[in-house]
Amino acid sequence: MRSVVGSAAETDDFDTPPPRRRSVKAPTSRGKPKITRPKRPEPESLLSRWIGSLRNSMRWGVFWGAVLLAFFFVVAVAGLFSSGKVASALSDMRAEADRAMARAGLTVSSVKVEGRAGKDTADVQRMVGVKAGDLMLYVDVDEVRARLEALPAVKSAEVRRIWPGRIYIRIEERRPVARWEMDGVTRVIDDEGHTITGRSETQALALPLVVGKGAAEAAKSFLALIATQPDFKSNVKVAVRVGERRWNLQLANGVEVRLPEEGAEAALAELVKLDREQKILARDIKAIDLRFADRFIVKLPQGSPLIAPIKASGGRDT
Repeated sequence: MRSVVGSAAETDDFDTPPPRRRSVKAPTSRGKPKITRPKRPEPESLLSRWIGSLRNSMRWGVFWGAVLLAFFFVVAVAGLFSSGKVASALSDMRAEADRAMARAGLTVSSVKVEGRAGKDTADVQRMVGVKAGDLMLYVDVDEVRARLEALPAVKSAEVRRIWPGRIYIRIEERRPVARWEMDGVTRVIDDEGHTITGRSETQALALPLVVGKGAAEAAKSFLALIATQPDFKSNVKVAVRVGERRWNLQLANGVEVRLPEEGAEAALAELVKLDREQKILARDIKAIDLRFADRFIVKLPQGSPLIAPIKASGGRDT
């Protein structure tokens, strides 16, 4: 009789292979960076090295070729200029351009001058250097204006081109308004005190005379002052500037009128009114002083019967 060593359940299957053992992965260490090693470059081939060397040589060759080309170009241009060929060629081109402008009628045909500054048109043309036949393009209007305004008799000038062939010049003359005497020399001046030359003595003698330092610059204000009294103006012979501040007027009959520094117009008006009423300027007086606001001071000539003798305490005349 057989002995029973073990028994199997009904579900046991002796033909089923045993289960596979699961492989346990080794725990990875956390926190450590993952190192990726670069791949080794493939060795450069002989052909690649040869092509790179050829490219580098070509670049340097182009560079030095450009340098040599620039050098030879500079040498060639310098040689042309030193030989005069370039200057001659440029001169020929300009001459041909001038002839073309002349054929097109772009030359000065007339010069019109207004104002004249005491000169006729021909004198002005000679002075500014503009003549018929000159090319319009080469007329420097700024230079012509500067030449004209440099003349003592010219206050301002306008110069314009009027295409195709006219030059227009308008001159504003300095208008003489007075004669100015300084250090024994008399000059004709305009209302700005500028000296004007080229005036005849007959014309100059008809102008009022101002004398002294600063009189030329103040002549305009003086003329405006006496213009307020037309009847009195004709009696003024000389106006003397005193201290560059005020005027002393010498009248035709020898009387001197001393005007104040301020309020001269009002003082002159009072004097004219007084003379109209009492004929004070026609009397035997030497000067009348208007510099005081509350009174006139009359200076009598030496020996005037209107001067009362002053007696000293001892009874003698002094």
